[in-house]
Amino acid sequence: YIRALVLANRLDYVDLDIVFGRHWREAQRHAAAAAESPVPNANPGVVELKLPSKTEPLQVQIADTNRRAIWRLLRSSVTMLIMVAGVTVFAEGLAGNVQKGFGMGSKKITPVEEVNTTFEDVKGCDEVKEELQEIILYLRDPDRFTRLGAKLPKGVMMSGSPGTGKTLLARAIAGEAGVPFLQASGSEFEEMFVGVGARRIRDLFQEARKHAPCIVFIDEIDAVGSKRSNRDNTAVRMTLNQLLVEMDGFENNNGVVVICATNFPESLDKALTRPGRLDRQIVVPIPDLKGRMEILEMYASKLILDEHVDLRTLARRTAGMTGADLANILNIAAVRSSADNLPCIPTKYLEEAFDRVVVGLERRNPMSEQEKTLTAYHEGGHTLVSIGNSGADPVHKATIMPRGNALGVTWSIPEREKYSERLFELQARLDVLMGGKAAEELIFGPENVTAGCTSDLRQATGLARRMVMNFGMAGGKEAGLLSLDVDEYAVLSDEAKQIIDHKTQSLLNDAYHRASEYLRTHRDELHHLAKALIEYETLSAEEIQLAIKGQAQDIGGRRKQEAETTKKEMENLTPKEGAKVPARPEPKKVPKTFDAQPAAEE
Repeated sequence: YIRALVLANRLDYVDLDIVFGRHWREAQRHAAAAAESPVPNANPGVVELKLPSKTEPLQVQIADTNRRAIWRLLRSSVTMLIMVAGVTVFAEGLAGNVQKGFGMGSKKITPVEEVNTTFEDVKGCDEVKEELQEIILYLRDPDRFTRLGAKLPKGVMMSGSPGTGKTLLARAIAGEAGVPFLQASGSEFEEMFVGVGARRIRDLFQEARKHAPCIVFIDEIDAVGSKRSNRDNTAVRMTLNQLLVEMDGFENNNGVVVICATNFPESLDKALTRPGRLDRQIVVPIPDLKGRMEILEMYASKLILDEHVDLRTLARRTAGMTGADLANILNIAAVRSSADNLPCIPTKYLEEAFDRVVVGLERRNPMSEQEKTLTAYHEGGHTLVSIGNSGADPVHKATIMPRGNALGVTWSIPEREKYSERLFELQARLDVLMGGKAAEELIFGPENVTAGCTSDLRQATGLARRMVMNFGMAGGKEAGLLSLDVDEYAVLSDEAKQIIDHKTQSLLNDAYHRASEYLRTHRDELHHLAKALIEYETLSAEEIQLAIKGQAQDIGGRRKQEAETTKKEMENLTPKEGAKVPARPEPKKVPKTFDAQPAAEE
């Protein structure tokens, strides 16, 4: 075996000589010792070569032959080449991502050449549309303005609450003027690499110059245009600086108009909104009653409504809602009607959709009788204080069924458009918020007050603090006429903070005292209302009035009559005149694990 290893170049001759030479020398030493020994030996002078054993193992070392060394060198070289190639491919791919996936290469702005949106698709903001007419005329005929030396704004800043239609307005301007529309979002300009945002800005405006006259729309501009500070990273400053440079590089007659939109105009850098850049400031308001009616009619024209649907009633109920909220209400009702395979959308489904948008989806969580009783008195306290306070909004509904994150809800609808609130109206809101906790303590005692008033106290505290810090309604000369934000409050002295906190707590204590006194003098009405809520779970405004008067027994008969009327209306649904009604498809069979029918309303 040893000879075979040697012949196969797996064992070195030198190692073999060393191994056997060691064994030969050991054998000679033992033979010499035996010859000198007085003990007679059968074969004196004969050397015995012992075979390897556990005590004297045979030492074998694999030879590093030339052939083997060459193969090992070749294998190491190939492995190194593969690693270098892999690193190169990864680096090239990373560079490609910078140019494409992380840069404007893969996010190339493609202008919309023909925009189908016009001002006919925008409702509820007539004043804003009138103010934007100048931009449209300029894009259609720039020479009309430049011949007299007029300089139109290079940019327009549109601000307003989410859902008011800022993006829709920008598209409508392009559609009215008949020019290309380039759209980007402020968050698209920033990635993990420095300089990507500035490059995207350059590419965007380079594309705009190619398609001039056109509109460049940047949504959520506050993502890159916020106020600069020393704490900002370099990439954000580079992006904003590049945007400012590009806007300064516009000629007055190049036909490119920049429109930006934001929900937080107060956070923008002043260099961005100065004259010569985004100097036309336009606030897109929440629609009023007339605007909401126009929006509902526009969306309803694309739906099939029952002839008994009264959109004006829905418009009055939705004060403070945006166009997106109104569209959501109609869409929820349309989806529910389609799921039930109805020929049109009934009033009942519109009311349910309104309640769902305002206070959330109703949850059928089982509650114990004790929890229902506590919730009924809590919501009864809110409702009763709201009814008894002339400064509060009228109550629309009250329920002890969990909706959203609340165990019960009492919601009110303002009778008119409110652009500002007076002191007694804000105090009324505080009273209503304190009504739930006051009712629990009045009926069950201080030791049984629940944690369900957490949201009420949070809202009341926020309102009271705004009254002291922003509205100058603290009362007295200690707090003064203040208007502070959170950062300014943080740098006040401890004495000033104590005064503000004391005034805030005083407003809350006064509101709680007023609510408690009113409920104490109307304890019987509170019991009547709570019992009705326990029995019927949800009460409308008319049913609340019956319950307060002790006529809860009439609610059952009233509901039975309304159910019969609703059933007849559902059986005889008639689309509004002029609506094109498609054929009703046969409902498809669905798996048993899927409940196609919505839960029945109690």
